[in-house]
Amino acid sequence: MLQVSKVPETLKVREHIRLISSYYPRPLPEREVLAVAGLEGIENRLFGKLSGGQRQRVLFALALCGDPDLMFLDEPTVGLDVEARRAFWGVIGDKAAQGRSVLLTTHYLEEADALADRIVMIGGGRVIAEGTPAEIKARVVGRKVRCRTVLTAAEVAALPGVRDAGDVRRIGELTELFTAEAERAVCELLRRDPTLSALEVRGADLEEAFLTLTHSKPESEVAA
Repeated sequence: MLQVSKVPETLKVREHIRLISSYYPRPLPEREVLAVAGLEGIENRLFGKLSGGQRQRVLFALALCGDPDLMFLDEPTVGLDVEARRAFWGVIGDKAAQGRSVLLTTHYLEEADALADRIVMIGGGRVIAEGTPAEIKARVVGRKVRCRTVLTAAEVAALPGVRDAGDVRRIGELTELFTAEAERAVCELLRRDPTLSALEVRGADLEEAFLTLTHSKPESEVAA
């Protein structure tokens, strides 16, 4: 499944599936392909009339037609809404449970964390880390703290264990920081802001691992 695929826009979804299926000796049944890719109800629509997310699902369906033992998926969830992305994750998980192999490239680190048995992180054209999600996250010392506070970003950046202002960001009404000394940082937050609320502390995720390993914004791809 290519990130950018050119297929005829004047064919219907069902016609695309039948055409690609005809190339294989033992293709998946058409009904199964439609169901797995979430295309039921739009199988008679022209490809050119579909939304971006629907087109992605069609391209995924075409990759499934031959019932492959090995799948290569390049940015397959681009343009999908949250519900469709979660459904896609379920399909990939099912294929892996059946003993199939999937090579997935993605910029969504949450997606890699949820799906991958093994991850290869690529930054600047070189491999910067590889292993299981847990192994890569274990390379990062620190935890993520999220809360609602009246403190400014600059004040939060001065807390114990916060390396620099890049470790602090605003997400709507919430402030998120990454610190190597979470307990001290939380105590200091509560001391400076008695009105603090919505406090959450959790371990580093793949995004933090990526930023720590590259010291840059997550612009590279992850292969999972």
